[in-house]
Amino acid sequence: MSAFYIEIPKSRGEYPVLAVMCVLIFVGWAFHFGFFDWTGGFIYLGLILPLAAWFYFKRRGKYFVQVDENGISWRQSLITRYMYIPWGYMQRVDYLVYEINFMLKETAQVVSFATSGLTEEQTEALKQAISDALGEKPI
Repeated sequence: MSAFYIEIPKSRGEYPVLAVMCVLIFVGWAFHFGFFDWTGGFIYLGLILPLAAWFYFKRRGKYFVQVDENGISWRQSLITRYMYIPWGYMQRVDYLVYEINFMLKETAQVVSFATSGLTEEQTEALKQAISDALGEKPI
């Protein structure tokens, strides 16, 4: 089996998180400005902007999904971590409309992969690659 790899663009992996973070920073600034006037607003921005920049630079990276003969691995966005699931640990795979759910054998834990960062063609190709990989190896 050949490896299947899709790179998720930064526009889908980072920009939604950054937009939400900007809105939350503005709401926090408005709250502090309302109670403490300009001084409180500037102190809040002086503390939160370096913290937000640190979070961004610490968490940014490559966003991808990869299927190979050993398992499936992915990192979807700025707030997600690298995830790797070997094929031998999977009990069941459910293909839903907006996500793919992997049920693990020993704990019956369900791990979800949201397909919102992929196009429809990429999602179908990913589902086919997972089916091909599972068809070659018994679960």
